[in-house]
Amino acid sequence: MLVGIKSSNVVGFFIGLVLLTFIACDGSNSNPEKTSLKISTVTPIPVEEVIQPQPTPTYMPTSTATVVPSTSSSVSDERASTPTADPGPADLGFDVNRFKDVPGIVDTTNFGWPRDIETSEGLVTLEKPPIKVHSLSLGHTEILAALMDFSKISAVYSFFTDPEQSNIADLAKSHNMIGFDPEEVVALEPEIVIASRFTDADNVALLKDAGIPVARASLENSALGNVPNILLIGYMVGAEKEAVLLADEIEDRMKAVGDILNGDDLPRVLSISKFTSIFAAGSDSTEGGIIEQAGGINAAADSGIEGHQQVTIEGIAAINPDVIVVPQPIDGAHAFIKELKSSAALFEVPALMNDRIYYVMPKYHTTLSHWNVRGVEEMAALLFPSDFQDLDTNDFSHYTP
Repeated sequence: MLVGIKSSNVVGFFIGLVLLTFIACDGSNSNPEKTSLKISTVTPIPVEEVIQPQPTPTYMPTSTATVVPSTSSSVSDERASTPTADPGPADLGFDVNRFKDVPGIVDTTNFGWPRDIETSEGLVTLEKPPIKVHSLSLGHTEILAALMDFSKISAVYSFFTDPEQSNIADLAKSHNMIGFDPEEVVALEPEIVIASRFTDADNVALLKDAGIPVARASLENSALGNVPNILLIGYMVGAEKEAVLLADEIEDRMKAVGDILNGDDLPRVLSISKFTSIFAAGSDSTEGGIIEQAGGINAAADSGIEGHQQVTIEGIAAINPDVIVVPQPIDGAHAFIKELKSSAALFEVPALMNDRIYYVMPKYHTTLSHWNVRGVEEMAALLFPSDFQDLDTNDFSHYTP
């Protein structure tokens, strides 16, 4: 029997339990629909929250950005007809056409300043390239680290320094660190705050009430789906060239994987982790997206699981996967794999019979950013070792002046 509980991100969920705080981790966005599984009434801790609802701070920081309510998708005729003098396309050093259809960019012909961004939080006008940017999620901070000088990121959170969960651990450990009190974000005086679609609306409203412009930027389960998000952030912080280079690298690497995959004999892959309970990654999950992009079938989604849901050993046997992957900190992963291998209920499961249970690095599989490409490459090599033995893979580089 499968017993389900809906969760945005299982790894972030249990980090939240340990820290007893609401943190800004990335995850999947489950859409609750009727399934054949029994759904528990247990409600998980929201994992995308950094700050908690508090009385509105009276401190009003200075900023080079302003935000107005979203009433239309265009600026006034006066603003549109009198842009600042921009360099010609040949002088910009990047392909301006890459930004043509990026949602959120109001005028895709304007690469001067000021410039306007419109997201669900309204119209944000940036008067000049921001030098103090704050991100409420690890995924967005990883993207910013690839696009701009890390010193322009106002602060980080403690879990950003975990080398198993974070791809910017080395940068974060020597950076300005804050806790989860909203007053700490306000005191930083960021010129713009980047939130994800998972960030709690009350927390966004609190920052906006303090006079801090907030822009939401999506984080997608698809590596290629994150390209528009990366281009938007690059435009937002004045790092268009770096954003185009990163987008090109993502597309090239994903094409290299796609060119090798032949679409035959797709293995059914189950991504599970165990903390106090076992959780499986189903449809609309980061891990599930990586499995599918690597040429596998997400066995949990194939069995009707949405998002992250709690399962039992018997439920794993019923799913009957060809391959099992475990994306959690290595000590717990090894103990869990040992438990799975010793379970009599799983002896006839193909993944156990063929010794295809693998630990995978959670920082590639559970954080939504361009680093998921490494997860896809790693997964493809596990599923099709003979096909991918010569695939040239490297870590993404951080921004260097």
